[in-house]
Amino acid sequence: MSDPPFDRPIEPDQRRLAERRLLAMLRRVHRSDPLARDVRIDALISRVRSEPEDPRPGSHRGAGRLLLGDDALRAVVEQLVAAGTMVRRGHRVRLPEHEPLLDPQMRERVERLLVGLRSAGVEPPRVEGLASRLGIPPPVIEQLRAAGELVALGQGVDYPRDVHEALLQRLDRMAARGPLNVARVRDELRASRRYAEALLAARPRSSRAKRQ
Repeated sequence: MSDPPFDRPIEPDQRRLAERRLLAMLRRVHRSDPLARDVRIDALISRVRSEPEDPRPGSHRGAGRLLLGDDALRAVVEQLVAAGTMVRRGHRVRLPEHEPLLDPQMRERVERLLVGLRSAGVEPPRVEGLASRLGIPPPVIEQLRAAGELVALGQGVDYPRDVHEALLQRLDRMAARGPLNVARVRDELRASRRYAEALLAARPRSSRAKRQ
Protein backbone atom coordinates (compact mmCIF):
# COMPACT_ATOMS: atom_id res chain seq x y z
CA MET A 1 0.00 0.00 0.00
CA SER A 2 1.38 3.44 -0.94
CA ASP A 3 1.63 6.25 1.60
CA PRO A 4 -1.18 8.85 1.60
CA PRO A 5 -0.23 12.01 -0.32
CA PHE A 6 1.17 14.92 1.66
CA ASP A 7 -1.36 17.69 0.98
CA ARG A 8 -0.24 20.51 3.30
CA PRO A 9 1.48 23.53 1.74
CA ILE A 10 5.27 23.72 2.00
CA GLU A 11 6.95 27.09 2.42
CA PRO A 12 8.75 28.00 -0.83
CA ASP A 13 12.09 28.57 0.94
CA GLN A 14 11.87 25.18 2.66
CA ARG A 15 10.86 23.46 -0.56
CA ARG A 16 13.81 24.96 -2.44
CA LEU A 17 16.18 24.06 0.40
CA ALA A 18 14.84 20.50 0.47
CA GLU A 19 15.24 20.19 -3.29
CA ARG A 20 18.86 21.32 -3.14
CA ARG A 21 19.69 19.01 -0.23
CA LEU A 22 17.99 15.98 -1.77
CA LEU A 23 19.60 16.48 -5.18
CA ALA A 24 23.04 17.15 -3.70
CA MET A 25 22.81 14.01 -1.58
CA LEU A 26 21.64 11.92 -4.53
CA ARG A 27 24.65 13.11 -6.56
CA ARG A 28 26.95 12.12 -3.71
CA VAL A 29 25.31 8.68 -3.46
CA HIS A 30 25.84 8.13 -7.18
CA ARG A 31 29.49 9.16 -6.91
CA SER A 32 30.17 6.95 -3.88
CA ASP A 33 28.30 3.91 -5.27
CA PRO A 34 28.63 4.24 -9.06
CA LEU A 35 27.42 0.72 -9.87
CA ALA A 36 24.15 1.11 -7.97
CA ARG A 37 21.35 2.07 -10.33
CA ASP A 38 19.27 3.92 -7.73
CA VAL A 39 18.68 4.44 -3.99
CA ARG A 40 15.70 3.92 -1.72
CA ILE A 41 13.79 7.10 -1.03
CA ASP A 42 13.76 6.48 2.73
CA ALA A 43 17.54 5.94 2.68
CA LEU A 44 18.03 9.17 0.75
CA ILE A 45 15.91 11.09 3.26
CA SER A 46 17.78 9.48 6.16
CA ARG A 47 21.10 10.59 4.68
CA VAL A 48 19.84 14.14 4.26
CA ARG A 49 18.69 14.12 7.89
CA SER A 50 22.08 12.86 9.10
CA GLU A 51 23.91 15.82 7.59
CA PRO A 52 25.02 18.50 10.06
CA GLU A 53 23.29 21.84 9.76
CA ASP A 54 25.07 24.30 7.47
CA PRO A 55 26.73 27.05 9.57
CA ARG A 56 26.63 29.61 6.75
CA PRO A 57 24.07 32.45 6.85
CA GLY A 58 20.59 31.49 5.81
CA SER A 59 20.81 33.85 2.84
CA HIS A 60 23.60 31.73 1.32
CA ARG A 61 22.38 29.43 -1.46
CA GLY A 62 21.98 25.92 -0.06
CA ALA A 63 22.30 27.06 3.55
CA GLY A 64 19.61 27.27 6.20
CA ARG A 65 17.90 24.90 8.56
CA LEU A 66 15.70 22.21 7.06
CA LEU A 67 12.48 22.07 9.07
CA LEU A 68 10.43 19.63 6.99
CA GLY A 69 9.37 16.23 8.27
CA ASP A 70 9.83 12.98 6.38
CA ASP A 71 6.36 13.11 4.80
CA ALA A 72 7.06 16.59 3.45
CA LEU A 73 10.43 15.47 2.11
CA ARG A 74 8.76 12.56 0.34
CA ALA A 75 6.36 15.07 -1.20
CA VAL A 76 9.33 17.11 -2.42
CA VAL A 77 10.81 13.96 -3.94
CA GLU A 78 7.52 13.34 -5.75
CA GLN A 79 7.58 16.92 -7.08
CA LEU A 80 11.13 16.39 -8.36
CA VAL A 81 10.02 13.14 -10.01
CA ALA A 82 7.04 14.89 -11.61
CA ALA A 83 9.37 17.61 -12.92
CA GLY A 84 11.74 15.02 -14.39
CA THR A 85 14.60 16.05 -12.08
CA MET A 86 14.57 12.59 -10.50
CA VAL A 87 13.53 9.24 -11.95
CA ARG A 88 11.52 6.91 -9.74
CA ARG A 89 11.36 3.11 -9.87
CA GLY A 90 9.08 1.81 -7.14
CA HIS A 91 10.49 3.04 -3.84
CA ARG A 92 13.82 4.03 -5.41
CA VAL A 93 15.08 7.12 -7.24
CA ARG A 94 18.04 8.19 -9.34
CA LEU A 95 19.15 11.21 -11.33
CA PRO A 96 18.04 11.04 -15.00
CA GLU A 97 21.61 11.17 -16.30
CA HIS A 98 22.94 8.50 -13.95
CA GLU A 99 24.07 5.18 -15.38
CA PRO A 100 25.67 2.50 -13.17
CA LEU A 101 29.21 2.93 -14.44
CA LEU A 102 32.74 3.15 -13.09
CA ASP A 103 35.20 5.81 -14.17
CA PRO A 104 37.40 4.67 -17.11
CA GLN A 105 40.49 3.89 -15.01
CA MET A 106 38.57 1.78 -12.47
CA ARG A 107 36.59 0.10 -15.26
CA GLU A 108 39.87 -0.93 -16.90
CA ARG A 109 41.07 -2.40 -13.61
CA VAL A 110 37.80 -4.27 -13.19
CA GLU A 111 38.10 -5.71 -16.70
CA ARG A 112 41.60 -6.95 -15.86
CA LEU A 113 40.19 -8.50 -12.69
CA LEU A 114 37.45 -10.30 -14.61
CA VAL A 115 39.91 -11.52 -17.24
CA GLY A 116 42.14 -12.89 -14.49
CA LEU A 117 39.23 -14.71 -12.87
CA ARG A 118 37.98 -16.09 -16.20
CA SER A 119 41.42 -17.40 -17.11
CA ALA A 120 41.42 -19.49 -13.91
CA GLY A 121 38.27 -21.32 -15.02
CA VAL A 122 36.53 -23.34 -12.33
CA GLU A 123 39.07 -22.46 -9.61
CA PRO A 124 39.46 -18.66 -9.56
CA PRO A 125 41.80 -17.14 -6.96
CA ARG A 126 40.39 -15.18 -4.04
CA VAL A 127 39.06 -12.00 -5.56
CA GLU A 128 40.21 -9.76 -2.68
CA GLY A 129 43.89 -10.54 -3.23
CA LEU A 130 43.72 -10.05 -6.99
CA ALA A 131 41.71 -6.85 -6.56
CA SER A 132 44.23 -5.46 -4.09
CA ARG A 133 47.09 -6.01 -6.53
CA LEU A 134 45.12 -4.21 -9.25
CA GLY A 135 44.25 -1.26 -7.02
CA ILE A 136 40.53 -2.04 -6.73
CA PRO A 137 39.14 -1.11 -3.29
CA PRO A 138 36.77 -3.44 -1.36
CA PRO A 139 33.68 -1.22 -1.91
CA VAL A 140 34.01 -1.68 -5.66
CA ILE A 141 34.10 -5.46 -5.21
CA GLU A 142 30.89 -5.25 -3.19
CA GLN A 143 29.34 -3.11 -5.94
CA LEU A 144 30.34 -5.68 -8.56
CA ARG A 145 28.64 -8.37 -6.50
CA ALA A 146 25.52 -6.26 -5.98
CA ALA A 147 25.36 -5.50 -9.71
CA GLY A 148 25.73 -9.20 -10.58
CA GLU A 149 29.05 -8.84 -12.43
CA LEU A 150 30.59 -11.05 -9.75
CA VAL A 151 28.71 -14.00 -8.25
CA ALA A 152 29.84 -14.90 -4.74
CA LEU A 153 29.21 -18.56 -3.91
CA GLY A 154 30.96 -18.62 -0.56
CA GLN A 155 33.99 -17.47 1.34
CA GLY A 156 36.72 -16.87 -1.23
CA VAL A 157 34.73 -18.22 -4.20
CA ASP A 158 33.66 -15.56 -6.72
CA TYR A 159 32.96 -16.12 -10.42
CA PRO A 160 32.38 -13.62 -13.22
CA ARG A 161 28.72 -13.81 -14.19
CA ASP A 162 29.33 -15.48 -17.56
CA VAL A 163 31.62 -18.11 -16.04
CA HIS A 164 29.07 -18.88 -13.33
CA GLU A 165 26.28 -19.24 -15.89
CA ALA A 166 28.42 -21.56 -18.02
CA LEU A 167 29.23 -23.72 -14.99
CA LEU A 168 25.56 -23.94 -14.04
CA GLN A 169 24.77 -25.11 -17.57
CA ARG A 170 27.43 -27.80 -17.25
CA LEU A 171 25.89 -28.90 -13.96
CA ASP A 172 22.46 -29.04 -15.61
CA ARG A 173 23.83 -31.30 -18.35
CA MET A 174 25.50 -33.47 -15.74
CA ALA A 175 22.26 -33.67 -13.74
CA ALA A 176 20.44 -34.89 -16.84
CA ARG A 177 22.76 -37.92 -16.84
CA GLY A 178 22.41 -38.79 -13.18
CA PRO A 179 22.38 -37.49 -9.59
CA LEU A 180 24.90 -34.85 -8.63
CA ASN A 181 27.16 -35.06 -5.62
CA VAL A 182 30.36 -33.35 -4.53
CA ALA A 183 32.63 -36.17 -5.68
CA ARG A 184 31.10 -36.30 -9.14
CA VAL A 185 31.17 -32.51 -9.61
CA ARG A 186 34.77 -32.43 -8.39
CA ASP A 187 35.88 -35.15 -10.78
CA GLU A 188 34.01 -34.03 -13.89
CA LEU A 189 34.90 -30.35 -13.49
CA ARG A 190 38.41 -31.20 -12.29
CA ALA A 191 37.96 -28.87 -9.36
CA SER A 192 38.92 -29.08 -5.71
CA ARG A 193 36.31 -30.14 -3.21
CA ARG A 194 35.89 -26.54 -1.97
CA TYR A 195 34.78 -25.27 -5.40
CA ALA A 196 32.65 -28.35 -6.08
CA GLU A 197 30.81 -27.86 -2.80
CA ALA A 198 30.24 -24.14 -3.49
CA LEU A 199 28.87 -24.78 -6.98
CA LEU A 200 26.65 -27.62 -5.87
CA ALA A 201 25.29 -25.63 -2.92
CA ALA A 202 24.53 -22.64 -5.15
CA ARG A 203 22.73 -24.64 -7.85
CA PRO A 204 19.39 -25.13 -6.03
CA ARG A 205 19.25 -21.40 -5.22
CA SER A 206 19.85 -20.54 -8.87
CA SER A 207 17.21 -23.01 -10.03
CA ARG A 208 14.63 -21.55 -7.66
CA ALA A 209 15.44 -18.02 -8.83
CA LYS A 210 14.88 -19.02 -12.46
CA ARG A 211 11.46 -20.48 -11.67
CA GLN A 212 10.26 -17.34 -9.83
